[in-house]
Amino acid sequence: MNFRRTSRLSVIVSLVSLFFVALVCYAAYNHQGDSDSAVFRTAYPNAVGTKLDSCTTCHSGGSYVSGGKTTTLGSCQWCHYVTNYGADLSDQTLLKTLNSYGIAYKDAGRNASALQTISGLDSDADGFANGAEIAALTFPGDAKDNPNSVPAPSRVLSLKELEEMPLHTQFLLMNASKSDDNYTQYGGVALENLIKTLMLDSATGITVYSPDGFATYHPFNPVANPNSYHVFGTYPPGVFYYDTQADMATNPLTGWTTYTSPSAAGRINGSPIFNPEGLKMLLAFERDSEYLAPGVLNAQNKLDGEGPFRVVPPQKNPGPPDQRSTAANATDPATWVWPYNPSADHNAGFSSRTVTMIKVEPLPVGTTDINTLEAGWPYVDEKKVVVYGSIDPYPMNKLNKGLDALIDMIMAKPGAAFKVPSSKIALVNKVEAIKKQVAAGAYSAALEKLKEDVLKKTDGYLSGAVDANDWVKDITVQQELCSQIQKIWIMLVLVGA
Repeated sequence: MNFRRTSRLSVIVSLVSLFFVALVCYAAYNHQGDSDSAVFRTAYPNAVGTKLDSCTTCHSGGSYVSGGKTTTLGSCQWCHYVTNYGADLSDQTLLKTLNSYGIAYKDAGRNASALQTISGLDSDADGFANGAEIAALTFPGDAKDNPNSVPAPSRVLSLKELEEMPLHTQFLLMNASKSDDNYTQYGGVALENLIKTLMLDSATGITVYSPDGFATYHPFNPVANPNSYHVFGTYPPGVFYYDTQADMATNPLTGWTTYTSPSAAGRINGSPIFNPEGLKMLLAFERDSEYLAPGVLNAQNKLDGEGPFRVVPPQKNPGPPDQRSTAANATDPATWVWPYNPSADHNAGFSSRTVTMIKVEPLPVGTTDINTLEAGWPYVDEKKVVVYGSIDPYPMNKLNKGLDALIDMIMAKPGAAFKVPSSKIALVNKVEAIKKQVAAGAYSAALEKLKEDVLKKTDGYLSGAVDANDWVKDITVQQELCSQIQKIWIMLVLVGA
């Protein structure tokens, strides 16, 4: 289906063992037989429809390590993981899913009177009684969330805004452990450029959230955490691997890789995958030039689909699409051309689907999480993503500094980097003209001049060679200037929105 040409009128969410679905706003859903949510809403009617009207009030999130990968889950998915989707509902197991407030409620009798009994307690030891926290709409089981905190700065971005930013496309392997591998071309915004236009100097990384509670942390730099996929910088070039045994089209019974992407046509086994801008972590909204199918919860309460937005990290250690770990004789080299390798780079498992929120870590002092409500299903319907935390939601100061930095970069380059020495000053004059447009509030005109009059003088490297319109003849200098120009482009979109 072409999601560019059709509109989704509604989202049908089918949930086994769930009987309440909020069709209007953000209220939480409840498991069948759950009486605690109704008790809480009756006792605290002011909390209905707020972030407290969710599993997170009594349940905690958590993390687990598998294959060297740390996965962090929100309260709902953590409960599903710990209980094996309801297979183990023993008291000992369920206790692992509760936060300090949930434990206090259980110990006090788990009923309406229990809420009154524990209202004067300070379950999370943050200096505020549970009742006071609930009145202030802060979590009584989370010490980082209290009435003295204010929501962290945030910026909601629409699909339309993101489409107005510089499009980065990349063809790459999505290598999964248990499901199909595939070669795909994704399109979207390079996360490095987007985050750098918003982040404070104190920021160190991002946590990406999906609406089912799934969360993944990514540091900014590769050296910060070598086992994690980084936001800043480029990834190693990929290689195209093809074999008929792996191809699901030629081997439908035991194949495990799809090569149906138009960008895969004509490629041969072992050929390099070249991207002039390099492979980057991407906030994607397109797959093979079509909008990503919006995510929904299936009958097993698991996420289907990947859009409207997906965070796509390339492989840090490029390799072939290996066989599924669940296949018979998965690791037998005599059986498979590329047997399953638990040490292989399975980047698809770190590629968060249906992303609705990106938290820039750490939260500024005195702030707390925004009203995430299990990461916001309404954002899926509205095709929006919110960036919050250690950011400046009003990037005007960064815009002016970014333009000054571009001028400094141009002036620092030797005259030999330009086709004609006088082009150096002429290019600076064009950026100075953009500064005047910004000062006058003419953001649309400034963006048009940036894209059509400045960028086109430096973008030949995208086609592999200096072109006739370029004023800069050094490819390396072109790439450096274009990187800064793209950040300014994003700032102008944000300021003008």
